Amino acid sequence: MSKKPRSGMYMRGPLATIAAIAMLLLLASQHAAAAEGNFSFHNETKYMDETKIMHIYGEIKNESETTAMKGVLITASFYDANGALLSQYQQAPKLRVIGPGGFAPFDMVYLDPATVDRVASYSLSATGQPAEDKPAKLTIVSSNSRLDVLGLYYINVSVRNDGNQTATNPIAIATLYDSAGKVVAIGEAPLESESRVVENMAPGGKGGSGIVVPERLQTYKAASYSLVVDSDQYVSDVARYRAAGLGANSGATNNGTQSGCLIATAAFGSELAPQVQELRNFRDGLALKTMAGASFMNVFNGWYYSFSPHVADYERDQGWLKGAVRTSIYPLLGILDLSTSVFHALSFNDEAAIVGAGLAASSLIGLLYFAPLSAVLAIAGRKKCWDMKYAKYVLAIAWAASIAAVAAGEATASTEVLMFGTALLVLSAISTVVLAVARAVIRFRS
Repeated sequence: MSKKPRSGMYMRGPLATIAAIAMLLLLASQHAAAAEGNFSFHNETKYMDETKIMHIYGEIKNESETTAMKGVLITASFYDANGALLSQYQQAPKLRVIGPGGFAPFDMVYLDPATVDRVASYSLSATGQPAEDKPAKLTIVSSNSRLDVLGLYYINVSVRNDGNQTATNPIAIATLYDSAGKVVAIGEAPLESESRVVENMAPGGKGGSGIVVPERLQTYKAASYSLVVDSDQYVSDVARYRAAGLGANSGATNNGTQSGCLIATAAFGSELAPQVQELRNFRDGLALKTMAGASFMNVFNGWYYSFSPHVADYERDQGWLKGAVRTSIYPLLGILDLSTSVFHALSFNDEAAIVGAGLAASSLIGLLYFAPLSAVLAIAGRKKCWDMKYAKYVLAIAWAASIAAVAAGEATASTEVLMFGTALLVLSAISTVVLAVARAVIRFRS
């Protein structure tokens, strides 16, 4: 007896195979999606350091509300003005695991100084793998910070392990923000105990970290900073602090108090006043875009911000002082306009242009703000007090030293040498004008 073909079994075989293949494809697509993750990028700033390396600072967010991500890798693609790809670089964010909805700071770099000037735009993307979220068992006990006159930002942090496991390889990470909440610099350092690096922090153990943020052209912008401590087992909650830097002194709206306003802001009543904006435009639009200008601003900021918050506090309640400051600032705005014209006339070389603009501004500031006092003193004083016989030699040495230091600083890209040279150059220009006016007054009297 012949057997009937088992048509049902015959049909189920191909269907089962197709279903299995479909299931595998579905699982593969889900795995690929999980590997890609879902990330977004926030608070980005672009910055060129003194060695012509471009940095993209910012924060990456894990958009998943339920899944932590590890092994995150950020890819930065850089393009020229025509949209052509110049290069790609990859870097991990500062946190080893990013919790659901969590943020991690990152610093992407463009490492080719020969083509960095061609970078017109960039894009960011990221991938990662699902991970278990870390408990927030590390506690930031305290923190303090300071900005020194050279532009180095120091942050001290004390940490305690409140978990029941040993925290291995703990590291403190600091993110500096400007007044608009943009990331301007990042620093990190391992935890230490008795001057030794802590590799294992036992339950209940304590450690500290001294973080140095060396980006001198960025640190003065800091209005606030955040701290997070990461380890293989635990992480801390993110703690946010008001910065001790100059950016924290940029206005009442930035820090919740009035103690940090600039003198010009207090005089005109708002950071948005056109006079204040013009001062800021000269600083940000010209000076800070050059090595020589940024180096001088480091020196100037260290001096100016040592007293300006106190003067601004007093100024707000004194109408006569506000009027006097406004009157004194208007000639300065004219000086900066003329100096800007000098800069553009020498724009074939930005470094030479800012030195020329600085000399023009310094000479005119000396003439308008300091020379009148020297003329009065020359009239009231004795001739020998203004004898240029020895002063001219001192000035000649100062001029030679300042020019040599500026040239050497530009050649070696040394911020410290440029800070010395530009500051001495400005003082030499002002002193020359002041002594020349005093000498002319004495000759006129004779």
